Amino acid sequence: MKRFAFGSLSLFVVLALLCSGILSIPSRARRSLPWNATDIQEFYKDTRFGSDFVRCLKAKIDKGEFDSFARRLELTESYQEERDSNLKFNWKMCDEPWWDPPDRLDGMRFQPSNGETFFAMAAWRDGYVYFVVFSW
Repeated sequence: MKRFAFGSLSLFVVLALLCSGILSIPSRARRSLPWNATDIQEFYKDTRFGSDFVRCLKAKIDKGEFDSFARRLELTESYQEERDSNLKFNWKMCDEPWWDPPDRLDGMRFQPSNGETFFAMAAWRDGYVYFVVFSW
């Protein structure tokens, strides 16, 4: 009986740590970064009970690692102005002081839309990858 009590207590402690955020699992975007990424900054905001959320990530990586990062996140399309200018891409979803994404969309990768309420995109500029995903 004592073994069961210890196991139940351990499970309770792990669940409490997960709920409190002390023991958290890194986001998929963060896990997709190369092992040598540095200066990683991430922002996440949701509406608690709805499906609306935004996640912004900025990290220092080599330009040669950008393609692999984009593939791991299934960002398979490359932005082409003549084809994609009607899409509502927006880097302005993150109000953090460190968030300074590229002004232009050249070289940006994105995930083919899952409807008009979800977008994921990433770009590389001046040594940093910028990734944003949002749903509303």
